[in-house]
Amino acid sequence: MKLRGGVFGCGMISEFHLRGWQRIPEVEIVALGNRTLSRAEARRDEFLPAARVYADLDTMLREERLDFVDILSVPWLHREHCVQAKAAGVHVICQKPLCDSLEDARALLQEMNGYPKLFAVHENHPYRPWFQRVAGLLGQGLFGAPRLLRFSQYDATEPPEAYKNEAQLGVLLEYGTHLVDMMMTLRGIPVRTYARLHRFNPRMRGESSALVVYEYPETTAVIDIGWKPGGLPYGSFILEGDAGGVLYEGTMTRGVASRFRVTQGDRVVADETRSPYDDYVESFYRFERECTDAMLDGRPVRQTAARNFQTLAATFAAYAAAQEG
Repeated sequence: MKLRGGVFGCGMISEFHLRGWQRIPEVEIVALGNRTLSRAEARRDEFLPAARVYADLDTMLREERLDFVDILSVPWLHREHCVQAKAAGVHVICQKPLCDSLEDARALLQEMNGYPKLFAVHENHPYRPWFQRVAGLLGQGLFGAPRLLRFSQYDATEPPEAYKNEAQLGVLLEYGTHLVDMMMTLRGIPVRTYARLHRFNPRMRGESSALVVYEYPETTAVIDIGWKPGGLPYGSFILEGDAGGVLYEGTMTRGVASRFRVTQGDRVVADETRSPYDDYVESFYRFERECTDAMLDGRPVRQTAARNFQTLAATFAAYAAAQEG
């Protein structure tokens, strides 16, 4: 059975969504949409010459016989577009974050309550192959009790999409939610947070760096991120436990090379050179493969909208902590 899909939103990230969908034989993307129609036409010419293009989601949903829609529009339109997709009776996959405010996200969950079709949020960072390995080893007890998690990512450029320069909320919402979700994949819901936000990129309206500490009964988690106006990019992931640890050195997004090391006591369990770019591309496919299985067979997905709401709640708690202490 072929699932007929539509992708609405043809910005930078749509390339990787489309590459993932093209690897899944049970899926056929038949329609592309974007408010600036020329972007949808460019993606059509690059990936799907037979796909039809649309300038608005409502028209796409009316004129196409779709099984699902992959919504990649700007965050403040997610609620409107998800409700339109629900009215059309299709499976719904929405790019993270679910909404750009906790109030809209809560209202959207209520509006979608009881919807019998898939309602997932595309959050692919926890699907990085090296990170899935970490989660598996942690579950097996290789590291003992985890005491420290640290996620760092500093890009030496402005945000990849122009709208992020003008958004009131900056790097913590637009990128930090990825790392909050990775943290919660390993440790669940935190009990307390502390945050400092700074604006040192003059091209950005919102915060361009964030240092957030999340507390768990036995673990401290640190998220340290930024979009710098220049300089050197860098990124890393650290897990330190009673019995072992992980050191990942390299970008958490796309890049040329990274080093992934796992230890247990004095024993080196793994020491690998990896391609961040390949891991990035693979994570899109792994998430979309999980969604395809859910649409075909009713299997559960981890990245439900309710799960993403928890990630947003933890993220907005950090914003509150930055304001209030």
